Amino acid sequence: MLRLGIVDFDSSHCVEFTRRINGIGVPVDQCVTGARVVLGWPGTSEMAPERIERFRPEIESLNVDLVDDPADMIGQVDAALVLSLSGTPHLERTRPFLAAGLPVFVDKPMACRWDDAREMFRLAEAADVPFFSGSAMRFCEEVVDFCKLRGGPIGRVHGAVSFGPAWRAEGNPGLFHYGIHPVEVLFAVMGPGCQSVTTHHLDDVDLVVGTWHDGRQGIIRGGRTGGTAYGFTAWCDHAVIQKNISTRFAYRNLCQHIVDTLGGNQPPPVTPDDALQVVGFIEAALQSENQGGHAVALPS
Repeated sequence: MLRLGIVDFDSSHCVEFTRRINGIGVPVDQCVTGARVVLGWPGTSEMAPERIERFRPEIESLNVDLVDDPADMIGQVDAALVLSLSGTPHLERTRPFLAAGLPVFVDKPMACRWDDAREMFRLAEAADVPFFSGSAMRFCEEVVDFCKLRGGPIGRVHGAVSFGPAWRAEGNPGLFHYGIHPVEVLFAVMGPGCQSVTTHHLDDVDLVVGTWHDGRQGIIRGGRTGGTAYGFTAWCDHAVIQKNISTRFAYRNLCQHIVDTLGGNQPPPVTPDDALQVVGFIEAALQSENQGGHAVALPS
C-alpha cells in the first residue's frame, strides 16, 4: 500500500482527493485503490488562508496525521501530493521531496511561470522519480473516450474549441486559475505542438487562439458570466465531434492516475512536453492580453 503525504490545505482538493484515496465519505464508485493518505501539512496560503483552518479538521477526520513541517514526512511516506491553490509556491514545495528521491504529483496550475515548471521537471529527472501535473478535466470520460478515437476511426484532428469558466484570482494570473481546465482539455484533444497564442480579453470572456506547428488552430472560450459548463468541439478527418463534459468521475480518475504513476505502475499520463506547453500557453496568453492581442510565441 502506497503511503502518501499531502502538502497545503488551501484548496478543496486536499479533502476531495483524500476522501477518494482513503475511501471515506464517498460512494464506492468514487474510491481509488492502492494507496492511503497518511500524513498532511496544512501549510500557508497567500490566496485563501481562511480555508486552511476550515479543511484541517476535515482532513484529520479522514485518518490523516498532521506534521509541523513538510520535511517531517520524508521517511514516513512513499510519495507526496503538492496541492497548493496557487501555482507560485509549487517549485519550492516540491524541492525537498524530489531531493529525497520521492515521487511527486503537483496540482494545477503546475506553476505560474514556465521557468518554474521546467525546473521541476529538471529536478524530477535528476532524481529519476515519477512526477507529473495535470487538471482532472483531462480524465473525464468524454475526453478520454475521444482521445482513444483520435488517429483511428475519426482520423486526424484539424482544429478544436474548448470552453469552460475562466474566473480569475490574484494568485493565479490570467487563465492559470479556472481557465486552466479548458486549456488542458484543448491540449488533450489537439495534442502538444502549439507555437503561438493571441488573446482577445473582455471583462466577461477570454477568447484565446493557439496556432500549432502544423498550422492547426485550437481555441479557448473562457467565460465569467452566464451558465457554466465544460465541453469541446473537434473537427476531424471523418467527423465533427461535439461533447459536453461531465465532471462526475474527474477526481476519481485523476486520483487513480496519481496512485498508479507515483507507485511506478504506469508512466505519467501527462508528458513533460504537454505539461510545459500548458504553462507556456497560459503565460503567452497573458502576455498577448497585456500587449493588446498581439501574437506571442510559447517559450521553449
